[in-house]
Amino acid sequence: MAKVWFARRHGARWKIPGGMPAYDRPLQEIAFPLDLGRQRRLDARSAPILAAGSPLSPEEAERVFVSVDETDLQGALFPTYEVGWYDSPYSPAEVARRLSRSATAEAPSQKAA
Repeated sequence: MAKVWFARRHGARWKIPGGMPAYDRPLQEIAFPLDLGRQRRLDARSAPILAAGSPLSPEEAERVFVSVDETDLQGALFPTYEVGWYDSPYSPAEVARRLSRSATAEAPSQKAA
């Protein structure tokens, strides 16, 4: 599962407090809603830092990052993605809205099973 994190800038770096992602979803479920093209992959210098503190709400955060590991890429529909960090161009509030909407849209099919 790809992890969606909310971050704030501290000096020259982006920091993610709390150590827990805001969302944990399959990469193929969030790639299009969060506009995670492979061109949005970050190099090591731009990657955020996990930090101590309480997790940020969408209102407190300034930016959205997504971490992708090897298990996210196994059998993935998108073979051009790589392990690492990606950033979304959308605000944290918009990402929360989009992911909440996609979870709500999936709920009826899950109940029918």
